[in-house]
Amino acid sequence: MNELQLETIEKIRNAVDDLYSKLDIDLYEKVSAAKVSYKLKRPSSLIQENLGYIVKNLNELRDGE
Repeated sequence: MNELQLETIEKIRNAVDDLYSKLDIDLYEKVSAAKVSYKLKRPSSLIQENLGYIVKNLNELRDGE
């Protein structure tokens, strides 16, 4: 890979890391019943597997595996 491609991969990886850090917060989902309650939701847990796959493949491309 040339220097420009490696730089682009690094920028994509940094963007994915930034995305994960922004989604790694606590949110609450309203559960309607006789009494209103809230259930904890972590958006990062919903996309963690997908982001892990992307980062793994970006690292493989960067390292030439």
